[in-house]
Amino acid sequence: MLVVAAAIAGHQLGRLPGTPAVAARKSLTIDNPYALGGSWFKGNLHIASVRGVGRDLPSAIGDWYAGRGYDFLGISDQNTYTWASDYGRHGFTGVPTVDASYSFADVLAIGIDHWLPASDLQGAVDWIRHDGGLPVLAVPLSQAKPQGLPSLAGLHGLFGLEVYDARLAASGPGKGDATAVWDRMLTAGDRVYAFAGDDLLSLDDPTAGGAWIDVLAPASDLDSLMSSLRAGAFIASTGPAFVSFTVVGTTITAEAAPGCSLRFIGRGGRLLKSVAGPSGSFRVTGDEGYVRIEALRDDGARAWSQPFFLNRR
Repeated sequence: MLVVAAAIAGHQLGRLPGTPAVAARKSLTIDNPYALGGSWFKGNLHIASVRGVGRDLPSAIGDWYAGRGYDFLGISDQNTYTWASDYGRHGFTGVPTVDASYSFADVLAIGIDHWLPASDLQGAVDWIRHDGGLPVLAVPLSQAKPQGLPSLAGLHGLFGLEVYDARLAASGPGKGDATAVWDRMLTAGDRVYAFAGDDLLSLDDPTAGGAWIDVLAPASDLDSLMSSLRAGAFIASTGPAFVSFTVVGTTITAEAAPGCSLRFIGRGGRLLKSVAGPSGSFRVTGDEGYVRIEALRDDGARAWSQPFFLNRR
């Protein structure tokens, strides 16, 4: 009777007694940070005014960026909160931001209206997250406060990394581009998002307007922008614009503005695919770790998508 019962049970489960169980095959899914859609809104979150180390009034800075088609701005004075109402206005959103500056690092505290002390980078990240903000490591290639792998290894809770700093980039080839650092963090399993900013000290600087982020959101009000930022629905850019991202099954498709080419990049910064035009697709196999996309123009300007993380479920 036991043998018969086992045979019946085995038949009901789809296998005969004595046949080894086969592990259920896990399906591959792709996290698409742009899935909710919306419109693109342009902004900058790394700017100093006279209330910090900058040389211009917050109102003048707001006028300059609003007059050049930006939709939002965050003036990030060092260890000082500059009221968003001093530069924001109807149709041009001020995003509360503080540059939490320490001897060991500068961390943009996005969505924060105050500063707190910290003894190390982890401590700075922790208080910003605890208080509801987004901690973004700024200027990681700064010679004054360099961020090598030892300082980043084991770091928990960092939301973003400034992959391009326009002011530092102007000091020499490759000096402001921290894409390689970002890839190392992503390869290590850190879910960190890419930011780019002017790191502006004066509106007279030739790098003013040289780097920014575009946020995909339903509207340009503060709540919508912050919600999309938290979801990773934004890009970093020094010129090119992305139009759309879609995921169908295991295929990621990106479209950039005319005149761009695309690069699909995976674990370790490995080039997965190049596309000569502004639109292209890549079908993942599951071994890529993550997939991010760059849009490039002939003049060297570049845009970075956020990573599409891969999951086995």
